[in-house]
Amino acid sequence: MATKTIGLLLALILTALSLVLSGCGSALDGPAGETVPETGLPASSETEPESETAEPRILPDLPDLTFQSDEIHCLHWTLGSDGVGSGWIPWEEIAADRYNGDSVNDAVYERNHYVEEKYHVVVTTEYAQANTELPDKVLQAVATGDNTYSFIVERSLDIRSMWTSGSFYNLKGDELKYLDLEKPWWNRDSLDAFTFGGVTQFASSDLLVMDKSETGVVLFSTVLQADNKLDNYYELVENGTWTWEALARNAEVCEDDLDGDLTMTARDQWGSCGNRAPGEYLYVGSGRKFAEIDKDGYIYTHVGDEESIDLMQEIHEMMIYPSFHAHTDYIKEFSITNKFKANEVEFLYYSVKMANSLRDMETNYGILPIPKYDEHQTRYYDLVMPDGDSILAVPISNDAPEVTGFVLEALTAESYYTVYPAFFDVVMMGKCTRDPESRDMLGIIFNSRTYDTGLVQGLGGFMNEYVLYAQMHHGDVAFTSLYKTYESKIGDSLEKINRLIDNWNAE
Repeated sequence: MATKTIGLLLALILTALSLVLSGCGSALDGPAGETVPETGLPASSETEPESETAEPRILPDLPDLTFQSDEIHCLHWTLGSDGVGSGWIPWEEIAADRYNGDSVNDAVYERNHYVEEKYHVVVTTEYAQANTELPDKVLQAVATGDNTYSFIVERSLDIRSMWTSGSFYNLKGDELKYLDLEKPWWNRDSLDAFTFGGVTQFASSDLLVMDKSETGVVLFSTVLQADNKLDNYYELVENGTWTWEALARNAEVCEDDLDGDLTMTARDQWGSCGNRAPGEYLYVGSGRKFAEIDKDGYIYTHVGDEESIDLMQEIHEMMIYPSFHAHTDYIKEFSITNKFKANEVEFLYYSVKMANSLRDMETNYGILPIPKYDEHQTRYYDLVMPDGDSILAVPISNDAPEVTGFVLEALTAESYYTVYPAFFDVVMMGKCTRDPESRDMLGIIFNSRTYDTGLVQGLGGFMNEYVLYAQMHHGDVAFTSLYKTYESKIGDSLEKINRLIDNWNAE
């Protein structure tokens, strides 16, 4: 067993930083009065009989209308040949042609059939390459007045070029008057993160599946947990003590030089590993964001303040510690999935969709929210990664926005009771996770989903550079210097966006 020093090192850092942060108020706590989200879910289906104690089904506020077989055509993102059913997009979320035995696909098919029959519409989908082909198609349609696309579903990372050019209707506007963004099937955090100057051009809702799939979590090996007599993580989550320190303390115990060569390599057992996102997961999980929206609808950032720099530095110390965290860009032959399946990693940082790749894992594993910074934090925050999520918008080239808004609201309301439960209950519980406690964890995770507009906007390239330095093994890095390098670019980026907001407000 290699020498274990990170626990003491991290404890000292955490103690010092906690004292600094506690003296600055509740910056890491989130809004006052927040608590850990409830784990309740909507009822599974409209067709199921309601018991006397069941909560009544929430219905969309839609008039009794029918249309003339109007086509509602969605332009949906994909990644080259990596289409539906693949690692990037495991599940259909807008249009399904037929039953195929997959619970999510079948729920989408039934949802669409119900809405199509009830309102006499047809829902169709076309796929286009994210970030390149899809934005080009939308911008061309807007420029020429082509009404082919009723709405689009794109990764939030790639929507920047379109929304800044004013390509979409305001989801709160009169043109889409049937959308009721106060209903529970619209994700409140996405609305807060992506409403600029009172204008909301894109948002997440329960019409979609990939936004849930791309939520950051921590998977853990129950075998290593039992063998090493580690903490009961579910109890830590429930009592609010699942923190950075708890993760580091338990991970350290699992580090083991299996081949006895006195060097930690891909052949050994590690405390934690992950893709390129652990830094963002932990930073946002602490209750801070890379950029936020102020009360007047303008974007601002505090990544350059002392608290944020200290947090980034602390995350970096955790990520570069050679016998604690194995990063896949550092150990090229390190297969995240295979290593975790072999129970040679205790904690795996990834998004929820990783569970879909673990269906054939022979032993049990569990799932946890991203840990809090410390016990003073009032709730968990699970970041939705913008490079694989789905978010919807309605192009201004759509010449029948009222119809589209009507059908979107009907589809989304129906999804709240059909597609979302199918994804949650059947896919995640029936096929992937292995214990009943994970259901409660998933309830907390999905109700803690958090969007960060700073990740979407890029902050003048700072986010790309932060990813590299926070996750990769570059040795000691002074994040104050890193921020100073990008400070003017960050300011220029925010100023450009805020000028657009000024223009909207002046109209």
